[in-house]
Amino acid sequence: MKILRIILALTIVIAMAALAVSCGQNSDVPKGMQLVESEFVDYKLYVPSTWTVDKTSGFLSAYVPDDKSNVSVMTMTATRAYKDVGEYLDEYLTELENTYVGFEQVEEECLIPTAEKQTTGLTLGGKEAARLVYKIKIGDTTYKYMQIITSSGYYIYTLTYTALEEKYDSHIEDVNKIITEFKF
Repeated sequence: MKILRIILALTIVIAMAALAVSCGQNSDVPKGMQLVESEFVDYKLYVPSTWTVDKTSGFLSAYVPDDKSNVSVMTMTATRAYKDVGEYLDEYLTELENTYVGFEQVEEECLIPTAEKQTTGLTLGGKEAARLVYKIKIGDTTYKYMQIITSSGYYIYTLTYTALEEKYDSHIEDVNKIITEFKF
């Protein structure tokens, strides 16, 4: 009987230690959020725990179940190193304008470095970033996008928030927290 009590006590101690270790591993996940992860990326994307993680797209993303508003992160290897995010954005904006007939930049919401002001004051994972906000009308539907873009050498990281125009503002608080909690 005494041996059985010792085994039971040891089992409880081991189970509590395992629980403490597993809880400790998730201690960096912000409260109310979940980690969207992949072994193939060099960053951490946290989204609200009420959002659904989508691993079917080939890059990290999550969406709001009710209306499919979503956030995704794409890493692109550039063909050359850009001196800053502003230089990359000059080319990217031209590409967007040439690709989408219904493209409209929302300039008052953008934070893009210029020759006069090289910094935006915005960061993504501690790296200087730019914010591009635009709308694209496809048929009768208008989508609104916010992209937070940063670069590191030959890599361009783009965090994109996409929503129907009328749903965009309803998730902006969550999206701002996603941007704040993004880590390299």
